Amino acid sequence: MKSLNRRTLLRGIGCSLALPVLDCMAVLPESLPRRACFVFFPNGVSLPPHEHPAHKDWHWFPFGDGKDYALTRSLAPLEPHRADISILQGLSHPRGRMVVAHTTADTFLTGGDVSGAYNNSISIDQIISRATAPHTRFPSLVLSSDGGIGYTARTGTLSFNKSGQPIPAEADPRRIFNRLFSSVEGQTDEQQRAALRNSGSLLDYLLEDGRRLQRQLGRGDRAKLDEYLTAVREVETQVHRTEAWLDVAKPKVATDEVNLQAVQSDPGEYIKTIYDLMFLAFRSDSTRVATYQISREDGQGIGDQFPSILGFNGGHHSLSHSTETENGFEHWGRYDEFLSAQLACFLQRLKSTVEGDSSLLDRTTVLYGCSTSHTHIARNYPIVIAGGKACGLKHGALHRYSEDTPFSNALLRIAQATGARDERFADSSGVLSEI
Repeated sequence: MKSLNRRTLLRGIGCSLALPVLDCMAVLPESLPRRACFVFFPNGVSLPPHEHPAHKDWHWFPFGDGKDYALTRSLAPLEPHRADISILQGLSHPRGRMVVAHTTADTFLTGGDVSGAYNNSISIDQIISRATAPHTRFPSLVLSSDGGIGYTARTGTLSFNKSGQPIPAEADPRRIFNRLFSSVEGQTDEQQRAALRNSGSLLDYLLEDGRRLQRQLGRGDRAKLDEYLTAVREVETQVHRTEAWLDVAKPKVATDEVNLQAVQSDPGEYIKTIYDLMFLAFRSDSTRVATYQISREDGQGIGDQFPSILGFNGGHHSLSHSTETENGFEHWGRYDEFLSAQLACFLQRLKSTVEGDSSLLDRTTVLYGCSTSHTHIARNYPIVIAGGKACGLKHGALHRYSEDTPFSNALLRIAQATGARDERFADSSGVLSEI
């Protein structure tokens, strides 16, 4: 049987189409994609104290040690994936411990310092995209339930560029699907290419004018203008990428594989749909890194209303402040359980998809968690890391850390497993060799 390269293209008149992975292709395990996915929820988790009646069932962190840990009901939906997950306790960003905890979503994936002037930095997904972007149509997929960027200190996105500026998130399932898998309606490839060239020319003029203006400005204004021009350069890069990929047809994905009618007023279906879109993006190798912010901190946005819509006795932020009420910890814990069940379904879909000699889950590292334990305490992040076994990760245990180990060590471990060659990230002191 003839052996084909995985990047073999079907070439027709004026177009090329990438083939799926076929049995006859010479696919070496090390040549298959490595991916990473980061999912965030706000406001901490239910952690009733030991003497509280809800402690046994609704304490988010498991009991026990190492591989002998026991899940409570909060994470019980993850039990079938026990061999594919690690639970991390005690980690946090040192520079985030003393700031208002509701600002820490901004730095969850950056480790940036926003304790004084707001000086955020690049997020780990964008570090990873530097290594993976040459192989995919989209450098990264940035998603949230609210969309956009929110506002400073109450961000609506997890992703930040190299200047520490927020990258807008997409929230509408149909827009996300069309961006990934649909052509521009009513335009031929040549019309799209002409439009992109016009955009490129305009950006060139903007950059040239900006460079001339920079020479006339003081230091502070030069820094602000450079920040703006960095964003323009990123748009320019994406324009060139889009033009380069015009000759490669987008993957064919049936619309019945995902519910494009899902809306935030049905949280279960909406969150499932966002997970489905990330799955399809990974399966089609449209991108190799994605972020999803389920909801924003401090009662902001539509995502905060998900528990209330589901009947969990209030919005997410209000649940975190209602532990003194009757069954308060239980209400909060039941929403933790709901979110865990959504994650479990995503992991199962990844695990059920074969890729080469392993599964899509084995080649995708998923980090799920929050940047607070209790709603106003930015320490002891609740973190689950799943998948990535074919990328070198080891699972099956609960790991407890002291505050001497920064959360950036976990982020750097995932980045390196996904192909990044960076030896440091933010305030990292190493990597988590235990996973």
